[in-house]
Amino acid sequence: MTSDEILKLKAVVLFVLGRCKKLDYFHLFKILYFADRAHYATYGRRIIADTFCALQYGPVPSALYDAVKDVIGVQALPSASPLLLLSKSLVKVDSTYLKAKEKFDADELSRSDIEALDASINENRNKSFDELSQQSHDEAWTEAYNNPKNTQKAIEPLTMAKAAGANEDTLQYLKEQARIDAALSA
Repeated sequence: MTSDEILKLKAVVLFVLGRCKKLDYFHLFKILYFADRAHYATYGRRIIADTFCALQYGPVPSALYDAVKDVIGVQALPSASPLLLLSKSLVKVDSTYLKAKEKFDADELSRSDIEALDASINENRNKSFDELSQQSHDEAWTEAYNNPKNTQKAIEPLTMAKAAGANEDTLQYLKEQARIDAALSA
């Protein structure tokens, strides 16, 4: 992830934690997944650039998970990791709960980002672990989790959009945008 993408991820995480006051990281991951998925399907743009991976209990944003493992003391980040910017903005409340140490940078979030995040918070913050795990085992998760060639279990953003109900025109647009992005980055 670029430094700008990490700043955006930090703002998103601090926004969600600020709205919820404290939250376990399982709920945080699922709130972000559902918000990102819905935003991509609706607006053709992801909220965060993090790669969601299909783990046993559902999608997990991999860079954020690395930062969270640093915060909770499971696995320290290297001293030069750009993710330290994110992990140092969080505090562990107990073994799974996190709180924000600072306010989010409002300049990093668009109105549509905030709307999608608020909708996901309202829909998912009070669901049980089992409900969220089951709900997040959608077609995007299933495709990534069951693909033996996908050793990282990375979830394809296009499949996320499809799982969120994107119509065929939107999916065609997203495919074309992905081809353009790939060509520009080559």
